[in-house]
Amino acid sequence: MSAFKWFASFVLAATIVPALPAEPHCPGNVASVPFRLVNRYQMIVAVSVNHSGPYNFLLDTGAQMTMVDPALAAELHLNTQGSAGVAGVGFLASAPVAQLDLLEAGSHAVANQKVLVFDFQNSHSVDLHLFRGVLGEDFLGEFVSTTHLPWPPTSKDRISH
Repeated sequence: MSAFKWFASFVLAATIVPALPAEPHCPGNVASVPFRLVNRYQMIVAVSVNHSGPYNFLLDTGAQMTMVDPALAAELHLNTQGSAGVAGVGFLASAPVAQLDLLEAGSHAVANQKVLVFDFQNSHSVDLHLFRGVLGEDFLGEFVSTTHLPWPPTSKDRISH
């Protein structure tokens, strides 16, 4: 092999090899929120509610409102204030509305967050043992959000806001 080919191969290897084990980081000063990937498509985030927890919440960018299951609402002694309609694939229901003092995921927090107290038993496509609530767009929309997933996804990825 000529000296030039050897040198070019060495430079390429020296550039690529150190980057292989590197963890992807969010751009700039953007904080990330760790999550667990379950069933290859469900992102589970550790969330604190009113300074209690952490509780596992499903991250759902398609849900307009954040939801908690009735058992967690009872544990936290949440008072409900009216109700709202909940529509999903194949169902239409009504759910009580409660207000949290503080909802935290990673370094992100929202005060006075309204949530639906929704019985996930109505949804046949979820494993209730995985999570106690759903983080919806009303929480996520408070932050600039992008999702960084490697392909294929691993069980310890991140979502950044």
